Parts: sequence; C-alpha cells; structure tokens
Amino acid sequence: MAVEPDPYQADPPAASLFARVAQARSRAARRRQAALVELGLDEAARLSDQIRLAVGTRLRGLVEAVARDLKHQASRLAADTGHDQADPWPATASDIVVRLQIAGLLHDSTLVDELVAQAQQRLIADALPSEAMGGDAPSLLVRLTEAPDRIVASAARAVLAAEGHAQAPASHAEDYAILSHRAQERLIWMIAAAMRANHRPAADRALAQAAERMLDARDEGACFGAPALRLATAIDARPSELPALLLECLSDRQLGLFIALLAHALRLDDRDVREIVLEPDGDRLWLALRALDLNRATIARIGWAISEADRRRDVERFADGLDAVMAIAATDATEALALLKLPRAFRTAIDRLDGTLPR
Repeated sequence: MAVEPDPYQADPPAASLFARVAQARSRAARRRQAALVELGLDEAARLSDQIRLAVGTRLRGLVEAVARDLKHQASRLAADTGHDQADPWPATASDIVVRLQIAGLLHDSTLVDELVAQAQQRLIADALPSEAMGGDAPSLLVRLTEAPDRIVASAARAVLAAEGHAQAPASHAEDYAILSHRAQERLIWMIAAAMRANHRPAADRALAQAAERMLDARDEGACFGAPALRLATAIDARPSELPALLLECLSDRQLGLFIALLAHALRLDDRDVREIVLEPDGDRLWLALRALDLNRATIARIGWAISEADRRRDVERFADGLDAVMAIAATDATEALALLKLPRAFRTAIDRLDGTLPR
C-alpha cells in the first residue's frame, strides 16, 4: 500500500515549502468541493454530522428570514403601485427550500463555503481548552473594552455586542446580514426567484425592487468577522505583543479575534487566514506562525490548543513535526505564503489553470 510522505520529514525546508503550500491549497479546494455535494473525497474532507446539521439549520433559517423580509418589502411596494391581489407570493419557506434544492441552488459555492467556515469556526472555538491565563482577572476582550485608547475600547465593545447577538440561536440562524455582500446578493436573488408564482409582471417588479432595497441596505461592517478585524486593526499589535495576545485569544476561546490578529499581522485577507486556521492539515498555519517569527513555545501552545479543539487534527503528528517547523526561516515561510497576497480572482484563475479548482 502506498504511503504518502510526511510533509514534516521532507527534504530541506526551503526546497519543499512551495510544494507543501500547493498541496495544502489543493486539499482545501477539495474540501470545499466535497462540502458542496456533502460527499467527502476522504475522511478529512467529509462534513461532520455537527457541521452538516448546523449548516442545514442555518440555511433554513436564512431562507425563512430573507423570504419574510422580501415579502414584507414587496407587499408595501405593490400596495404603493395599486396592486390589489391578496397574496401574489403564497410560497412558504418550506416550499422555497424545496424549490431551491430541486434546482441545486442550495449548493451554491459562495454560500456553502461561508456557512461551513462559520459553523466550523464556532464549533472549534467552543471546544478550545480554557487555560485562564490571567487567573481571576477579566478576559482579554473585557479588559480591552476598558482600554485607555478609545478606538480600541469602542472596537472591543462592538465585538462583545456581535457575540451577544450571535449567542441568541434564533437571531443567529436568521441573520443574513453577517454574510458577505456577494453571498447576500446570491441568496436574496435566489429566494426572490423561488418566491415567484406564475408570470405576474407587476408582482415580479415589486419583488425585484424589494430585493434591490435589501441589497442597498447591506452593511459591510456587520459581516462575519468584521468587528474582530476592526479590533485587530485598532490594537495594531507590535511583534513583541502578538504572541501573548494570540495565546490569550485561544485561552478565552476568542478564535475570531485570533484569526483577525493573524490576518492583520500577516497583511492577508481574513477569509484566507480563516481557511488556513480551520483546515485540519495545519501546514499553512505553522508556516504563517513561522512567517511571524514566533518562538517554539508559542507555536507549540497554539498547535496544542487548536489540535485539542479540532478532532480532525493529529496532535502527536504536530508534536513530532515541531522541530521541522522551527527549522523553517521566517523569510522562507513568508515567501511560501506570498501567493495569498495576490488578488483573489488572480489566484482562482491560477488554481483553475493548474487543475486545483474545477473549470
């Protein structure tokens, strides 16, 4: 039986970095593709029952919320134009879900990628081991709300407010405002199309105008991860401050702020850093930590905490490979991740040309 080589025991680090990063990107693309059809290419690519349940519940909540808001807006617009039909959009939320499923629209890659990533982040965050680094002292986020820097304090309060909102199950399931603008656009138009009942030009116009009103009201600042990213930008951690902040984020189960601090320090898109942090292989995460020139103890504690929280990971494999990780120079790690600094559309085209993504 063929056995894949252990990437941690490869040839000299600088010579194998680019191949390892390319393999990690390919595995990430395969996991995303597997999620679309709920079938795994291997055990690591399959969606867990928890993730599948969370995403399914969230999708139904989103459909119900968007359909309700569309109908409310469209009904007002129809009334303003003198449209007197009692209910031109009789489809229930269940009807709409069925229509979208039959058409295959619930497997939209933009939407599924976001929902899966958000669900995975929440599950891993909830499972992080709590070390209580500060003893009986308030958590990092609470302390930041009292920071003398008003920009930091305000941003920290916004993160706390977003967390409080997310902890309400009903509001979280139906909160489409935290989706990216692109995902909101695709979701709203898909649901509007599924709500149509026969060909009624006046009703269609009202529905289209309602969708446009909802899209015009989108707030980029409400998107998932945006409050944490604003806080990370406000903190603007110095290299000497970053290790303690990252460790305390994990200790407090603030995985979103951990991701945001990494993204800010690496000058990378937080969506890319989220993918790196959540992927079970860990290769790109260890490279990212080395690119920041973090020391062995810090990387070991981060690796242990995330491995403990994510049962897809092999904590013993990480421990065995730590020497190889530390042998990688920070400059080499930075160069290996350089592709992530290119525009997303360019990277997508490169992946398709290389066969990493389907054409």
